[in-house]
Amino acid sequence: MRRSAIRISESYVVPEDQRRKLAQAVSVFGDEQPAPDEMGGWFDFADWRGRPVDQSYFLGRWTMLYFGYARCKGSCREAAPMMARAARELREAGIAARAAFVDIEVHPIAPPQPLRLAAKDHRHAYNWPMRMAQSDLYERHAGQLDVLSGNRAQLAQATMAYHVLREHTVPHRGEQGLSINHSSMIYLLGRDTFVAAYGYHDMGADALVSLVQDLSQAERQQVDFAAVKRRYLRGTCGGDIG
Repeated sequence: MRRSAIRISESYVVPEDQRRKLAQAVSVFGDEQPAPDEMGGWFDFADWRGRPVDQSYFLGRWTMLYFGYARCKGSCREAAPMMARAARELREAGIAARAAFVDIEVHPIAPPQPLRLAAKDHRHAYNWPMRMAQSDLYERHAGQLDVLSGNRAQLAQATMAYHVLREHTVPHRGEQGLSINHSSMIYLLGRDTFVAAYGYHDMGADALVSLVQDLSQAERQQVDFAAVKRRYLRGTCGGDIG
């Protein structure tokens, strides 16, 4: 059962009573978050195999996007299977959809290294646990969940654009090396790749499926894409997207 609030972009014409009902929450996570129209617009990633992923990968379908930590033992374990299930049910209902998990663990300065075999023993590259966790996350959901990542600059730009909070801390029980406290919003991207709505990791697959079905049929007000594009990544974190 959904426990947290869901916010819908003002560009979607939905009944106000429905908008208010979805915004009600039994559980509250942190301070009030920005409006959906103030989020998103950055798609410079790589998949867990290292292949580049850009905006074209998300166009033309509904995407459930989550920024988490592949080695996470908490909310990520709830969000990942829920998104994979929702995307599968939407596709079965004839709505193009995908689920994507972005691992926010920062890559080392050097590119990801392959497994290296020494003469006397087996040695893993220093980022091998992170890559193993990403691979495991992908395989655990039978390819129904896209597992994405990026270098330091890519992840910094993306987490800023989506207002993702993250903090490296000492490892929690069951984790090794480090832990990352992070916000746990699920961003629902429309077919145009802009954020249509967002909820939290506890919203449930049924709520996600219902929300996509409603928004896919809702009238959409015109969006000033040029203005939205200029809004992201300004100031100290870089210039406007070209």
